[in-house]
Amino acid sequence: MRIGWVVDHPKRDLAGSVLAAYQLASRGASVAIIPMYEQGVDVPRLGLDTLVVNYARAANLGLMRSFAEAGLTLHVLDTEGGVLAEKGGNSPPAMAAYIKNSGYADVLSGYFFWGGRLHEAFNDNQTMKPDQLHLTGCPRFDFAAPRWRKLLDGERRGYLLVNANFPLVNSRFSSKPGAEREAMIRAGWDAAYIDRFLPDLKQVFANYLIEIGRLAEARPDRAILLRPHPFESEEVYRTALARHSNVVVDGTGSVLDMIQNAAAVIHLNCGTAVEAVLLEKLPIQLEYLNTPATAGHALLPARVSRAVASFDELLATIDHLDEETGKFDFAGVHAADIDAFFYRNDGLAAERVADILVSAKDRRQPFVSLSSALRGTRPNPSRGQIAKGAASLLFGSAATEKLRTWFSPARRDKRIEPADVGTLLERIAIHDNRDPSLFTATRARCVKTGLPLASIVVEQRPIRT
Repeated sequence: MRIGWVVDHPKRDLAGSVLAAYQLASRGASVAIIPMYEQGVDVPRLGLDTLVVNYARAANLGLMRSFAEAGLTLHVLDTEGGVLAEKGGNSPPAMAAYIKNSGYADVLSGYFFWGGRLHEAFNDNQTMKPDQLHLTGCPRFDFAAPRWRKLLDGERRGYLLVNANFPLVNSRFSSKPGAEREAMIRAGWDAAYIDRFLPDLKQVFANYLIEIGRLAEARPDRAILLRPHPFESEEVYRTALARHSNVVVDGTGSVLDMIQNAAAVIHLNCGTAVEAVLLEKLPIQLEYLNTPATAGHALLPARVSRAVASFDELLATIDHLDEETGKFDFAGVHAADIDAFFYRNDGLAAERVADILVSAKDRRQPFVSLSSALRGTRPNPSRGQIAKGAASLLFGSAATEKLRTWFSPARRDKRIEPADVGTLLERIAIHDNRDPSLFTATRARCVKTGLPLASIVVEQRPIRT
């Protein structure tokens, strides 16, 4: 069985994807880990029969239809499927209605859910057939469970981790005026709501920067690691906090590693509050900076955090951190608020997904088409997409992807190298008491031309008896 697994942002998603690939390879599958921006040119050359994509939204509906029409079995495991809104485009009822009414329900064979709340909404709305809806959890969070937690690593210890969550107003990938508004409208948000929300968010972002500077100045003996969201520009943080020697701005590495080695996590409406609870690190919400609009946008992070109502309360909480952490009911918070959106913290999400995929009965003919690769597998490709497809056919997507990063440096973090996958794969196998030499991570090659692709193939060698 040849399975493709699309990865959006490696820094956030690669470790969980490799864990899923490891579980699939252990069950006899060959798994291609595919960079999201290369899926249109790589998928038609990998000979896949199943593809797991990172989201189902309007922006990629045409591409998904083309994949399905070519015979691919499509599944969704949304890389942002946990912290959901009560209202608006990414609330559970709205997401269920969109999949049902957009046409996605006609092309998808399965949907994997982080938690029961969204799974329930899909069932209640009869979005897809019940046997196509799978409550599994997300492999990304398996590393927070005791079973895999020892694989987490990091260089710093005991710092205050400040997580930022402002990509809509501090985008790393777009400086186009109004881009954040357009992105939210495409995601299904009401325009009037956006016009109320974004001005508040911009002001809250400015105030957040001020408060972190005040904290650094008030507690100069405390090391502070500020970690921007993966889709945020880091420069505004470096500029605003440059004079504070106890602040480091660094978004590299896995956020789970950074949380594991932190004394506490400070945030505002950031989903990493959930990871903090999973790892039993106190999440501190700067509630006093919220406006009604920003507070109502995503309620879960506040509900699972130790909220502070003033700067003085923030300092008092930090000064008595051991006591505050000791009285925080991590298990109770998980049961009351997190389980419904993130499911069990048992480290078995990747196994649940793998078991479902390898037992699927609706396998089809492998998809191989150089003409599709030329068009980026789009029904109406742009000239740029055709040019990219043609270059990729001539030189291989491994080369064209590398060339593209020269023109768009922000895309460098989207690349996936065999060595990165191989290192993760080896550590996972050793931790799981398996022989790491049984598992390989190699550059994928076009099944027709042999040219190297941007994707990475994970497989298990045959076990000789």
